[in-house]
Amino acid sequence: MPIIGTLMVTGVMASAGIPGMMGFISEFLVFRGSFPVFPVQTLLCMIGTGLTAVYFLLLVNRTFFGRLPDQFSNLPRVDWSERLPGFVLAVLIVFLGLQPNWMVSWSEPTITAMLNSEAAIATTTAPVKSKP
Repeated sequence: MPIIGTLMVTGVMASAGIPGMMGFISEFLVFRGSFPVFPVQTLLCMIGTGLTAVYFLLLVNRTFFGRLPDQFSNLPRVDWSERLPGFVLAVLIVFLGLQPNWMVSWSEPTITAMLNSEAAIATTTAPVKSKP
């Protein structure tokens, strides 16, 4: 199961937010955007992300490096048709982790529209100062 283990480790690294993987840029953008407004909650989320990485490392260790019970010693090999979806996901994880602009550019128009509408609401609801 070395190929399946490698694919699993790739997914774990992406989920843990390792730089160069797809999950890093999303966590980075969320943490960077939320820290000025919610610093304590953001730090708690960062700690939770670290604990998630520890949990996934334990999962990989127990799943792929533990002792195999005798009842599972004669499992059939994994076919290429079963490995293909994992390979596709692994390639996407690494490619979009190295080129995050392709995914981030899809969200820019929505974020710009949200910020513009928030600014418009803030200017219309701001108290009007009267001249003396």
